[in-house]
Amino acid sequence: MNSVIVRAREYLNHASETEKGILRFILENPERASRMGTHALAKAVFASPSTIARLCRKMGFENYKDYQRALVAEVAVKSNLVIDQDFEIRPEDSLDTMIGKTVLRSTMSLEDTRNLIETDVVERCVQLLVKAESISFFGVGASLVVGRDAFLKFIRLKKHCQVCDDFDAQLVLAKKLQKNDAAIIISYSGRTQNVVECARALKASGVPTIAITCFVESPLSKMCDYNLFVSATEYSSTAGKLTSRLSQLLVIDIIYLAYIQATYAASQNALKATYIEKDNEGEGKHGGAEPERAGHRDPE
Repeated sequence: MNSVIVRAREYLNHASETEKGILRFILENPERASRMGTHALAKAVFASPSTIARLCRKMGFENYKDYQRALVAEVAVKSNLVIDQDFEIRPEDSLDTMIGKTVLRSTMSLEDTRNLIETDVVERCVQLLVKAESISFFGVGASLVVGRDAFLKFIRLKKHCQVCDDFDAQLVLAKKLQKNDAAIIISYSGRTQNVVECARALKASGVPTIAITCFVESPLSKMCDYNLFVSATEYSSTAGKLTSRLSQLLVIDIIYLAYIQATYAASQNALKATYIEKDNEGEGKHGGAEPERAGHRDPE
């Protein structure tokens, strides 16, 4: 489902002042807004119908009617939309309250990401990965952690994969990949300079690219062939970004499982062949420590 509420919330911080007024009205009055035509909404928010039409397109809807149909369906399915829930962690909060807010915030971020995921885009991404000779993962900071998680998943399927911790190595890797490879670039903002530089190198080489990034248009999303959007609405800036990595990991899991479905027989055989029995957690079959990145091929 193309969620109006999720898309409005994701785009809010990047909107113009006029657009913010429209989005806040929709977020605060979803049921009322779902019944309003474009002229009625324009009058209520002191904006022009053309501004509202452009905003609908920016949020990924073809036109106002497309937006309205989505909002009507969303209101019908979800009568208790959580819009302005207080998730901010305060000094006076008890530990139990803090835990509850954290769990609810994470749960909402995952649900919002589900509403941003387009099934047909996921299907095309999986087809690309199945055909690719290798998959390389790019990211920095917390996004690199997600890339490493993806790497460890896909090598179990005996798919040739690469991930580099060092930015210079990532850039070299980006420049040496070819059209028959594939790259997954992970960046919530889509504006991190190092990641954008790698994406630019990949595009120059004609390498097919998949971005796991935020819903708002960014340099990364404009360069990549496919965009898998994630939600990371934090509701509070005091603790920094906490949910973007959860949303990114969810998308990786979806791609990984969809890949297994698309190559079921081969993947099941590969998973059995790469299974490692563990006598104790953190130890290999013969009691030795497992290598951190078994199967990694460093860039030449």
